[in-house]
Amino acid sequence: MKHTGRHTGAFLLLFLAEGPTYGGHLMQRCAEELPYNPIDSAILYRTLKKLEEEGAVESYLPASAQNKLVKMYRITPLGKERLAAFRTDIEEKQKNLAFFLKRYAEMVENDG
Repeated sequence: MKHTGRHTGAFLLLFLAEGPTYGGHLMQRCAEELPYNPIDSAILYRTLKKLEEEGAVESYLPASAQNKLVKMYRITPLGKERLAAFRTDIEEKQKNLAFFLKRYAEMVENDG
């Protein structure tokens, strides 16, 4: 069963809470740090756009050393509130998943 970035917004806000960055760097972090939550560039940029529309993230265009514009993203105060809400949601899901795993293990043990 393939996972398609169900909590992408949570992970992006988490990474942005550590400091502003650009989309390519977020993509790299997702690939390296979330091996069980594959996020492609379309999902990443669609999620960033949604977070920006909601006011959780803002983008800006600083000039780099080579005078190239790179769109940067940073978390907003509202984004920090959303991040805390994601934490609560994920903790609740984690409890449900722990229940499932425990009950499944009991079922397998009783069948065997």
